[in-house]
Amino acid sequence: MDFFETDDLDEKYELVCRMDVEEEVTDSMIDNMAASLDVVINDGTIDNRIEELKRCLRTKKKYESVRLRRG
Repeated sequence: MDFFETDDLDEKYELVCRMDVEEEVTDSMIDNMAASLDVVINDGTIDNRIEELKRCLRTKKKYESVRLRRG
């Protein structure tokens, strides 16, 4: 899965957005993606969990860009 092959958060976000529409997403897939980001996505519907994963990615992108600008 491309999600695990890239370190770029923008690319990860785009992949999750495309998966939402193009692929059958399972709880296990969401759990594995979340673990790779060091976050936990609470139980719920697949749609809610995907949205939570997207939110986590947006937040990480925001703070990573701030950290890189300071560094």
